[in-house]
Amino acid sequence: MEVRLIVLLAFTSAAIFANTFLIWFAYKRFATATSAVVETLTQFESSAGLKTWLDSAQTAAQDAVDLTENLKGKLADGEAYLRRAQEEYGLTLVKVDTQLEKLSEEVAAGARKMSDAIAKPASSVRGFSARLSQLLGPFKAWP
Repeated sequence: MEVRLIVLLAFTSAAIFANTFLIWFAYKRFATATSAVVETLTQFESSAGLKTWLDSAQTAAQDAVDLTENLKGKLADGEAYLRRAQEEYGLTLVKVDTQLEKLSEEVAAGARKMSDAIAKPASSVRGFSARLSQLLGPFKAWP
């Protein structure tokens, strides 16, 4: 039983030392990182050139925001203009389509009249020649 107790105490001691070492190592790493961050921020605070650069970056960002807002407004106006133009062009296309439809109906009517004007006399000539052929049929066989 004593051996088991000694082994348990040995493993417990090893775990405690390992955890202590890990916590101390993490503390050292965080302390080093914090020192580096503090030093960098101190340099940022004391650097006049960096302040100037940050101010110019802020000014440029504000100009970009203003330009974007201005462009957004112009695009909205342009969208209304395009919508109005589309409606006007749609109405114009409807009018042109109607006029072309009327023109095509007039051309078709003229073509029918022309066809009737040509077909009627041709039909009459054909009927006359058929009747004449029937009448002259007996004379064709005559020597």
